[in-house]
Amino acid sequence: MTKQNKTWEQMLLINELNFAKQHNPEYYRWKLTNNYERAVFLKGDPVYPREATRYMWANRNLRGKKILEIGCSTGFGTQFLPNDIEYLGLDYDPIIIDVAQDQQWGENIKFSCADINEIQLAQFDTIIAFEVIEHLDNGLDIVEKLKKHCNRLLITVPWNEPPGFWGEHHKLHGLNETNFFDFDVEYISEHGAITSEPRSLTEHNRFNLMILRWDRG
Repeated sequence: MTKQNKTWEQMLLINELNFAKQHNPEYYRWKLTNNYERAVFLKGDPVYPREATRYMWANRNLRGKKILEIGCSTGFGTQFLPNDIEYLGLDYDPIIIDVAQDQQWGENIKFSCADINEIQLAQFDTIIAFEVIEHLDNGLDIVEKLKKHCNRLLITVPWNEPPGFWGEHHKLHGLNETNFFDFDVEYISEHGAITSEPRSLTEHNRFNLMILRWDRG
């Protein structure tokens, strides 16, 4: 697909989103999720327990004040973080970054469109990357890249996810503790309970995430 066609498709999507925002808010939110591949909450929306829990966990585990989030979506996670941080949220999608900026989450909350494979990162106290790594063919290499630019790294990834469970958007499967040997590991269930061991898989808990913390020295 040519760059011109991509621009044309983006223009159509932007117009569709602007119309939906005014006339069909639920469709607007769904469209922003990229077919449910992205958690999307706007300012004032209730946040689902699993998403709220992981950001409250991040709040308890932040190190320092200079914070970077990779895959920030609409920036909804910032409402669970301390008010005195200097936050930068990155996402590869310019449309979701525009939405994040429109929410006006706070004076020290900034957003930027960037590809994690291309951007030259500065140094941060803490980097957050929730359910990002599995979307990248080189996700484990990106983890090593992020370590070089922070004192603490907080991530979540699906635990032992079989191929096809989440569809074609996930590039890495079967991730488990052996891939993150130098991280502190806990687990978060489908409905947001954090435990020291993964919960049993049942019809009421179809998956677990690993919730992981790495520290420099």
